[in-house]
Parts: sequence; C-alpha cells; structure tokens
Amino acid sequence: WRGYLRNGDGRYREAVILSLTRMIQGGIYDHLGGGLARYATDADWLVPHFEKMLYDNAELLSLLAELWTATGEPLFATRADEIVAWLQREMLGQADATGARAFAASLDADSEGVEGKFYVWDEAEIDDVLGAEAPFFKHVYGVSAGGNWEDVNILNRGDQMGLLAPADERRLETARAKLLDRRATRIRPGWDDKVLVDWNGLMIAALAKGAMVFDRPDWLQLATSAFAFIDRNMRDEARRLKHAWRAGRLAHPATLDDHANLALGALALHQASGDPLYLDKARAIV
Repeated sequence: WRGYLRNGDGRYREAVILSLTRMIQGGIYDHLGGGLARYATDADWLVPHFEKMLYDNAELLSLLAELWTATGEPLFATRADEIVAWLQREMLGQADATGARAFAASLDADSEGVEGKFYVWDEAEIDDVLGAEAPFFKHVYGVSAGGNWEDVNILNRGDQMGLLAPADERRLETARAKLLDRRATRIRPGWDDKVLVDWNGLMIAALAKGAMVFDRPDWLQLATSAFAFIDRNMRDEARRLKHAWRAGRLAHPATLDDHANLALGALALHQASGDPLYLDKARAIV
C-alpha cells in the first residue's frame, strides 16, 4: 500500500484491496465476534488456524483505516468497527488502581481439546437459533448440511466482494447477534491475558489512527488507557521498560520491538490528541 502511495501503480492498489477483502470476507475472519485468526491453512482464506493474536488485528485495523480513507468502501469501516468491538468485549486485561486497562495477547485455537470447536457450526444448530431467517443466513454465509470443513461449517462470505443492501445487512446483523449469544454458552478457548508491550504498542497506534479516521473518541480513550497502563505498570524501579506483565508480575527486559512499537503508539496518540505529553514520551522511549 505504501508502494502504491509512492508510485501510483494501480496494480499495487488492486493487490492490497483484493487480498484484504478476501481475508475479511473469508473464514479466517470471525463473522460473529469480530477479529481475524492468525493464518489460513488453505488457498481460499476459508480454514483458519483459529488462534487470534493481538498484533495481527492491530495491523489489520490500521490497514482498514488507511484503505477506507482512500476508497470509502463501507466493508472496511464495518470490519474495523467489529474488530474494536471484539477488543472491548474479549481482549481487555485487568485494570490497574486508576482503571486503566491494556490488551491481552491472544485467544487460543482450541476448546475442549478440539481446534476451532468454539467457532464452527452445524446446519441444525443454525436452523434452531434462527428459525425462519436461517435460509437467508445460510445462503449468505455458505452453510450446508455437509459442511465446508470436516463436516461442520466455517461461516464465510468468501464469494462476495462487499456488503449487501443495507436492509439485508440489518437482517444479517440481527441473526449474527442471536448466534453470538448461542456461542457464548459454549466452552471458551483459553485466554492468554499477558500484556505485551510490543503488541499493545501496535494496537495503541491502530486505535489512535482509527479514532481520527472514523471520528471515534471512544477508540482514542481505549488507546490512551492502554498506554497509561503500560507507562505506569510496566517499568522497573529505574523506569526501564519491561516486556510482559501478568497478574501484577513483570517479566523480561523490553526488546527492540517493545520500544519501537510503544514509540509508534505514543506518536499516534500525539497526532490524534494534540497532547504534547505523548511526543515527550516518544522521545524518551527513543
């Protein structure tokens, strides 16, 4: 994408938009809960390794903001909003004494010892939850009696390059909410609630960028809270940055990635808020 912005070569632009669209419409994207799995195991972006990582979703959110700015494509704004909703619902870590919270590292692929079990569906359960709306939903999300992976269904919209008409998307939104409620009754995957500075730095930067692009002050608040948590809780007695925090315990000296990504986050916060404090923080990190 940066190459396209530099040289104007439309092939670069097309490659990025096509690849990104296929990812966020494919089964590698969680169409009920938001967020992207860490990689696909097939050529069509259908079958993910179901683990969700903070850093992948940070970089995805940042790119969605850039591409929406350039294209105005509603799909990119919708997926960005869903990713942040997932962050707020499932990835906020333990609050400190001031209420500041950073982001957890990842969600596991397995539940009950089976990869993807939390995320996949059989046709009968979708029929049971959605009733008369089931045929429409199944048509859009590629659900069949035989399934599309190991006799079950990975929800996907891989054959669609964009959203449907607004009325149809509202029907799908209602259906997804019902299925998400049903999914919440399942045994959840493991949650790695470590706070890692480098991954949080990427997400802070992405949220700050998204806050500017989509006019979302609530996203900026998420980013400032995460930065404050790290700055207050993830330094040793000499104010040297540490890499990881969990349940009140710090571990490991900060890496190059920690310093670089946290500085990136501080610069994005400065740009989004105008607060010179964050420029000072970035300089101190450097």
